[in-house]
Amino acid sequence: MAFWNRWSSVRTEGGSRSELIDRLQEHFKANGLKTKVTLEGNSLKRIHVLKKDADKAKQLIETFDEEH
Repeated sequence: MAFWNRWSSVRTEGGSRSELIDRLQEHFKANGLKTKVTLEGNSLKRIHVLKKDADKAKQLIETFDEEH
């Protein structure tokens, strides 16, 4: 099975905001989600979750955004 068939991208950040991806990854892991972070170019970071967890990830992103 290919990487993209299992994983769904849920957020991309670049520049000074790319550190938010690392904090978001910690937030996801603390709530039991598996994650992958990919780099695109020199400044873009993208976080992926399993497709089956995409809805839960969206809820967690809303909570994360309210806190940050």
